[in-house]
Amino acid sequence: MSGKSPFRQKQRYWEEKLWDLLTPLSLEDLLIMAWAIEAFRTGRDQAALKHAALPGAPADHAIGGRLFVPPWSVDAVLNEKLVLGGAGGQPVRRLDLKAWGSIAKLLGTYNALANVESVKDIEDNKIVAALPRLFWPQYDWQIGYDNMFRLARAWHVYVTPEAREVFEAKYDIELDLFMKVVLAIYAGTEDSPGVSYARIEGVGASRAEIASVSRVIGSNFEGQMRYSVELRDSDLPRVFRRSVIKERPLFEYLARDGSKGFFVPSRECLLLRITDGLYYDIVSDPDARRVSGDKFEDLCFQLLEHFAGPENYVERERETSYGKSADLFLLDRNGEAGITVECKIRRIPQRVLTSPDPWRDCADAFDDIVKGIVQIWRTQAELYAISRPEMVGVVLQYDPWTVMGNAFIQEIFVKAGDKADRLGIPKARRIPVALVGYAEFESCLRWYEIDAIREGIRLSVEEKYHGYQLSGIIEGFAAKSGPKDTFDYSEIAGRAVPWWGELA
Repeated sequence: MSGKSPFRQKQRYWEEKLWDLLTPLSLEDLLIMAWAIEAFRTGRDQAALKHAALPGAPADHAIGGRLFVPPWSVDAVLNEKLVLGGAGGQPVRRLDLKAWGSIAKLLGTYNALANVESVKDIEDNKIVAALPRLFWPQYDWQIGYDNMFRLARAWHVYVTPEAREVFEAKYDIELDLFMKVVLAIYAGTEDSPGVSYARIEGVGASRAEIASVSRVIGSNFEGQMRYSVELRDSDLPRVFRRSVIKERPLFEYLARDGSKGFFVPSRECLLLRITDGLYYDIVSDPDARRVSGDKFEDLCFQLLEHFAGPENYVERERETSYGKSADLFLLDRNGEAGITVECKIRRIPQRVLTSPDPWRDCADAFDDIVKGIVQIWRTQAELYAISRPEMVGVVLQYDPWTVMGNAFIQEIFVKAGDKADRLGIPKARRIPVALVGYAEFESCLRWYEIDAIREGIRLSVEEKYHGYQLSGIIEGFAAKSGPKDTFDYSEIAGRAVPWWGELA
């Protein structure tokens, strides 16, 4: 687009508005503002009100509340400031970030810019294909950070002996000590946006070890600014660019008395970095990655076994003429029906999340999901060629690729069908398969009977249900029977890190 296009004119207008507001603000003030908004939203209102005059009650600031401030917008504004630094045009009067009106003005200006940019890289006839990615800035906040489910799941999968070895070789600090220090910082910033080194030392870490943690997931203000410039990709709309706050959530400060500490603008992002963020520390090592895949399969087995009930049982993979079968089987004891499960730990890569047309641009990234579908069909053809129980399948994913694939689930199954044709898998053995994220499947298991889940999977392949979550399909015809007893994630966390019980 030329610099004189209407799009570019609008973009430039709002860029200048935002830069004029950001330029005179100190980074420290913005970090404190971000912490206060999050603290208020998460129920720590008395602590938050010491730093910002936020109206209403915490519930008003939650998702769906009348005063909701999107945390992904706060994150994006911080990243804008990091890139901008102290440069800019002629600033307007400096905003008072303790005042709600100033906060709303700043974030409203950013949102106007983000709205203008939201279609900058989308072709006119590709709006529908791009719609799923609009969900992704919110994804982590929608799932939630401060919960045992996310922490235990990630630690069970990523905190293995192999991962510990990789992490220490990469960063010269033990993984367990790293997590203890980060949890101490997390606890220390519950009532204040900053925490001193002296307080963190309480977990038994030396100052040198605390500094090592900072080198992994943080830096001083200048270092964070340099890193943010390195991450910048001007070809993407701002809302889809990588976030310094998520990747390096610690901002080291030096107080006037010479003492050191950290500002933490988002405790939720800090927790994310030591849960799902551990993936990025070990993914380059094939042994650690393979073991994590095995651990995810083991977690799925435990989940199914917990919710199976007395009328069902769970089996692991079997040997077949072509090698290993699909990973898990949830079978009824009468031998009449079941669910074949293939577990997929592959994370959704950044290029998929940010593409305006993921299927066109990143079709190879979906191969793992296609392989999962075909593996279930191949297992069906091998194991149930004679006996004919009513079977359905689930590709159970660590990340919910189903959400990314809503606009092109049909293409995924076409590709799976082509591969099945080449392998000679009879069409009669290509049972219904649902593509389901782990959290979504756990919710279904907790609230619905296994028979209802099987029927929901069977319906999921119908075109009218493409784009539906499995629970949304099931609730259309079945009444909830739960909640059943919650799966014990505290026990899972304790097995992954034996010291967890000392802190819990």
